[in-house]
Amino acid sequence: MTLNEAIRLRGFQQPPTNPAAWYAYKHKTRLEKWAAPAIWTLLLLGVVETPLWCNSKLGSTGGSCPAGESPEFLLSGLLYLPVAWAVGVELCILTFLLVHFVVHLRLFSAMKGYGHATTAGKLLVEGALIALSYVDLASFVAGSTMRVAPVLRFGLAACAVPRLQELLLSFIRTTKAVSKVGMFLVYTVLLFAFVTASTFDDVEDNDPFGTPANTGFTSFSSAVYTCFAALTTATLPDALVPTYSTERIYALIWIPFIFMGSVLLKQVILAGVYTDYSQNAKINLMEGRKLRQSGIESAFALLKTAKEEKGAAVRFNDFEKLVDAMSVLLDMSGTKEMLRVIFQALDDNLDGVLDWSEFQEMCDVLQFQFDITKRDAPLKECLTGTSLGRWMKKLMENGSRSFWLRGWVEMGPGQVMNTVVTANVFWVVFESIIDMNDIKEPAWVVNVDLSFSLVYMLEALLKLSYWSWEEFWFHSDNRFDLVTSIILSGVAVVFLTVQHISVETLRSANVLRLLRVLKALKHVKTYRRTSMIVSKLFSTCREVLLLNVLVVLLWASIGVEIFGGRLVPSNPRLSEDLGYFQSHYQVLNFNDVPMGMMTLFMWTLGEWNDDLATACLESWLAIFSHFGTAW
Repeated sequence: MTLNEAIRLRGFQQPPTNPAAWYAYKHKTRLEKWAAPAIWTLLLLGVVETPLWCNSKLGSTGGSCPAGESPEFLLSGLLYLPVAWAVGVELCILTFLLVHFVVHLRLFSAMKGYGHATTAGKLLVEGALIALSYVDLASFVAGSTMRVAPVLRFGLAACAVPRLQELLLSFIRTTKAVSKVGMFLVYTVLLFAFVTASTFDDVEDNDPFGTPANTGFTSFSSAVYTCFAALTTATLPDALVPTYSTERIYALIWIPFIFMGSVLLKQVILAGVYTDYSQNAKINLMEGRKLRQSGIESAFALLKTAKEEKGAAVRFNDFEKLVDAMSVLLDMSGTKEMLRVIFQALDDNLDGVLDWSEFQEMCDVLQFQFDITKRDAPLKECLTGTSLGRWMKKLMENGSRSFWLRGWVEMGPGQVMNTVVTANVFWVVFESIIDMNDIKEPAWVVNVDLSFSLVYMLEALLKLSYWSWEEFWFHSDNRFDLVTSIILSGVAVVFLTVQHISVETLRSANVLRLLRVLKALKHVKTYRRTSMIVSKLFSTCREVLLLNVLVVLLWASIGVEIFGGRLVPSNPRLSEDLGYFQSHYQVLNFNDVPMGMMTLFMWTLGEWNDDLATACLESWLAIFSHFGTAW
């Protein structure tokens, strides 16, 4: 337990000695491996389940939205899961999470006094979320038309996935750190809304273009919304023009607001968020490393044996027992022979035991996955020692200097195939030029397409004749090559024999070969360097990106609950001359979760869409005021 916690950058105040603590910890760790997949399945369920506004019944077959059959309801086209199936899946996942909670509660009881990371507050929140989820599901089965499942599922995800929990807590701490600047920004908007509403409310003049000068400032709530939208700089010219074109002196009101809100305070908030988040991440990492060091020292103290003249060390038998015990906690691979190889590799001074520094290295090695495969294919083994076997080795390992193979071998099979892929790209471009200019395609063009497909299949077969299937399939590049080669060759064979495949279908299949050029580009130094930089950027901020995706999913699910099926011309609360309809923004809606995620994705990475916001406000105007909805 101590070593496993140390590997995860956690620890105990003192190593547990209670056998019940070990059994509870073992069961909790085993269930924890399935908790994250269960949570992701529960979140994915929110994407594929039938929206509530569709009025689907528990016994419906699913796949469509009965209430959204009219053309005015624009949906994603996703086949929805039948309601009964969705309820069954959700019930199964909630039952598993309940079992996980009970085991977690048992672990908390067994770990009292040892300083485990589990707290009563976390258990209370997790238990409350599970209980509310059961109540929400029961009310839905009973006929409720409103659910709070999206919020509860997000909370369960934060409880069940440790990394997401840490990220969410870090985000909350960061929000608290910049709350003072954020509140000052709120005060600025409210103050400016009060000033502008008081100033422009009674102005009855029109600007030189015929627009009322007090547009957007007829009341305090509308002024708050106008100021909020202007703060995003999306509607800034439209909000400013009526007043500024009427009286130039009104610029003295707009300039301080624009400068303080859009230029100064927003940048201060962004800088504060980044600074505080990076500091929290650094502090958490330092604390985790201290706990890791302390845990490794405790584990070494429990395992070490007296060693003459050289201090304490860990013997192989103890190392083997440690790995056996940790195999139920970590996904470890390798046989007993492999374990002996690892131990000998870690034993730098070859004295048959692991000292302190070698034991630290062992803790790092235990986190790796070792895949052992047979390297050679049966055909290569049969041809070993023959002239054909030596020729194959020279061909595949680039070791031949014979004249007639020199062009292939000196370049290497990989380079030759990269050349073929590049030629195929130019060929597809040539075909596209013919197709887009409506030029009659020669009959021999199809034969060239088929030739490329057969060359790719020949390459895959050549590799499989040299390397074993396990060795071949281990590499992702080979898996990609084999799958695309089978698809392209299968299409080619069917076209040559049955001839029931249209030329357009064949050409569409051949476009798959364009994807192989991405693999060939890894041999280009500039592309390889750029790909490495982009990959490091994604690996650095992947947790923040995950949190953003989950936030978009959460708000899209809430949007489906509130605005699903409402942003349509037939809604009596919406005027047909709304900019939302005039601009043909109906595809940006919350009719289902995929549509809502796309809408929020555009809204988050793009800019504030005032037409869409106005339509949402008007559809729920009887419940939410401009003030409440804007904030």
